[in-house]
Amino acid sequence: MIPSDPASAPLGGRDRTWHPWSPIRQTQRLTLVSGRGCHVRDDHGRDYLDLRAGTLNATVGYGHPAVVEAIRDQASRLMTWDLAEVSTAPARQLADRVAGLLPEPLEYTLFCNSGSEATEAAVKVARMWHRLQGRPERTVVMSFADGYHGATTAAIAATASRFRREGAGPLPEGYAHLATPRCTACTAGETHDECRVPGAAEWEQQILAVGPESVAAILVEPVLSVGGVIVPAAGELAALRSLCDRHGILLIADEVATGFGRTGRMFGFEHDLGAAGAAPDIITTAKGLTGGYAPLAAVTVRADIYEDFARDPLLGGLRHGHTTGGHATACAAALAVLDIVEHDKLVLAAAARGTQLLHALAPLKQMPAVRDVRGLGLLIGVEMASMELAALVARAAQGRGVLIRAFGPVLTVAPPLIIREEETEHGAYTLTQVISSVSAGGAR
Repeated sequence: MIPSDPASAPLGGRDRTWHPWSPIRQTQRLTLVSGRGCHVRDDHGRDYLDLRAGTLNATVGYGHPAVVEAIRDQASRLMTWDLAEVSTAPARQLADRVAGLLPEPLEYTLFCNSGSEATEAAVKVARMWHRLQGRPERTVVMSFADGYHGATTAAIAATASRFRREGAGPLPEGYAHLATPRCTACTAGETHDECRVPGAAEWEQQILAVGPESVAAILVEPVLSVGGVIVPAAGELAALRSLCDRHGILLIADEVATGFGRTGRMFGFEHDLGAAGAAPDIITTAKGLTGGYAPLAAVTVRADIYEDFARDPLLGGLRHGHTTGGHATACAAALAVLDIVEHDKLVLAAAARGTQLLHALAPLKQMPAVRDVRGLGLLIGVEMASMELAALVARAAQGRGVLIRAFGPVLTVAPPLIIREEETEHGAYTLTQVISSVSAGGAR
């Protein structure tokens, strides 16, 4: 639990923060002031078990002394420097570390500040690379219709979600969508005899409809997180890899939510592509990279893609970057987080605790308010019968001291990777009790 903090007290007055992805008129919200391990505390002194890891980023929990010390030490030495001009020791060390965790073709890393920026950079790299190869017509980026790749303009164009696109236009051209690998009848709650889940055959038809000679890259999440915790069937991502190879298309794996242990493997693509001895051409990471202790994201590419940019006629390198991309203090935090993930065997822990959670939550599927329970590692989705029910469950769980994320009709259960067996049991029990109460009409 969190040690008492006599300095904390309720914060009065008006909250002038513009809260993203949140109704303006939502007046009741927590003000969090501290955290330790898998627990956070509000300004009224109440503790909560965090079953959402902030937003899937607090992978090693709150207040970890090794990460705090790494940040303090680096900030006292050299907080950062623009990597367009120099290298810094933490950035070099982190790029080496990431390369060592990935299959050999993935070697060089561009650092930026957020998952959205990583998407933008990956798309730009893919298009520029094709141009350097003499294929300037290859500009289209395809992605799952229900995927989520960030909130910047081009990232929004990479999803078909009206919720994210409405009012943000005009959106850039050069994006097309693949059918999401889930049963639409199940999603709509319709009665049906047999599930139909789109896969490689349908995706190839969609690629052919766009014109494969115009496609630069296919951008996908190994597990769709915001889109509803959708796990593609075994072999489907490997089949998508084969489609990309057949048509000369780059495969970009968006591991912003799934990278660094979340799914019970170091990277989500390893479950499927790794089993087939394959890998993406480009991978984007963010959330788990620093465990939420600092903003940092990464775009890691095959060595030959990196080397081909020496032929860029205007610079001889990549014409893209950000002032604080690869911020030295953030890189130091990431190195400390990766030390913890590896030393404490948190990838194996995520697999074990994920199995425990799936087993404990599986009976929920028998309740009329629940459509499905699914997931991989510590990324689990409980799909409710409606968006309203999901929101009601999240509020009721908060009232019982457990924080869980509701997005659309899906509750996302994704605690820090350090969660203990007894905390997992308590979280699953509380969620089961709340959903049972909601199903019976007892929660308000």
